[in-house]
Amino acid sequence: MSATFITAILPGSFLAALGPGELVDMVTGSTFFGKFILLVLLFLSVMSWAVFVEKARALARIRAGHQEFWIKCENWLDSGSSTGPERAEMVSWCRDNTEFPLSNLILETETMTQWPAIRRASERVSYLETENLERYLILLSTAVTISPFLGLLGTVWGIMSSFWGMASMQSANLTVVAPGIAEALITTIAGLATAIPAVIFYNMIVRKIDLVGNELDRLRTVLEEAVGGEAAPVGRDQSLRPEVHDRETI
Repeated sequence: MSATFITAILPGSFLAALGPGELVDMVTGSTFFGKFILLVLLFLSVMSWAVFVEKARALARIRAGHQEFWIKCENWLDSGSSTGPERAEMVSWCRDNTEFPLSNLILETETMTQWPAIRRASERVSYLETENLERYLILLSTAVTISPFLGLLGTVWGIMSSFWGMASMQSANLTVVAPGIAEALITTIAGLATAIPAVIFYNMIVRKIDLVGNELDRLRTVLEEAVGGEAAPVGRDQSLRPEVHDRETI
């Protein structure tokens, strides 16, 4: 069935006039297969929102915690002593706030005095923290990938139902074809309504997790410079405090 024919029998003004009651009627009037697709899309949508809310709250807590950490870190660097009270205060704060990636990095490298050991420990902590932050993102990527295809599958199924109805009734009037086309449109809308927020959520969360990784790399450089001195790797920035990019904000 051509797009022109669908547009002719279901014009934009008609679709815009649909209210909640009409949408419910369209869903309840769908075939079993159409209802199954809508149920799957509903599940994916709910899971996407749940993952986004949980990750957004966790990243907001990390952002606030890391801002406080960098204040204490700057105080330690300003003191010019690697073992002074400022360092002890920072380590004590990290022990009380182990839910933050930077705290775990400080605690992991607390007793290390050689930059190769600090680098290895930092990489290990970065991998573990990134893996923890990326947990459940597979649900978002799955919703992004399959939701449009599920919507398309429902569209094809609805159009097939319309053709089957025309063949069975030997008629092409609106009463025969409207249910199938309505099913096709509602599954298409549901697929897009699931995929569009999911792809936005996924990109936002991945970007913020990357910024957490950048902060871990920055702290690793600070720790290496604090203990490395002349033994630091050749060609690496020797600045004690690596410059923070203007947009490096979680």
